[in-house]
Amino acid sequence: MKKIIRILSVSALLATAAVAQAQVYVEGGVAPLTLKDNEAPVLKAKPTVLTGIVGYEINPNVAVEGFLGLGLNKSSVTLGGASTNVDAKISSSYGVFLKPKVMVSNEVELFARLGYAKSTLKLSTRGESESQTEGSFAYGLGGNYYLNKQTYLTASYMNLYSKDGTKATGFNFGVGYKF
Repeated sequence: MKKIIRILSVSALLATAAVAQAQVYVEGGVAPLTLKDNEAPVLKAKPTVLTGIVGYEINPNVAVEGFLGLGLNKSSVTLGGASTNVDAKISSSYGVFLKPKVMVSNEVELFARLGYAKSTLKLSTRGESESQTEGSFAYGLGGNYYLNKQTYLTASYMNLYSKDGTKATGFNFGVGYKF
């Protein structure tokens, strides 16, 4: 019985230490994106997405993240530079990323994101709409500026989708908080 109590006590102590070392963070931001299909004639749209990230620091230089994006607005589609009656909106986007990072000063952190994202694009015109969901390898580069040990401003360039000549890219600007 004493052995079991000791094992449980040591296990509880180790679990508490592991949780104390864990760094969980959340980020919220806005991402004005550019959707572009390079097949002739070139199709372009510029919808905006509200983004949210929940991250867990594995160690000071690597984190894993879950990503969620929700469409804020739709954008008119241009085809070969000419305006159309079609609107484009990214209804939702979600993904998972590995985030290598490095502190270059007490306030500035640089990072990359590598992972997979899946997005739903909705095209609509005069009462009709069509949605399509596709996923691809996604990546990004960015930086955080720490206002204090817990709060930071973040900016990054993301490529959320790139497949068959179609791309969804843009900048993400936001704020983050470490727990």
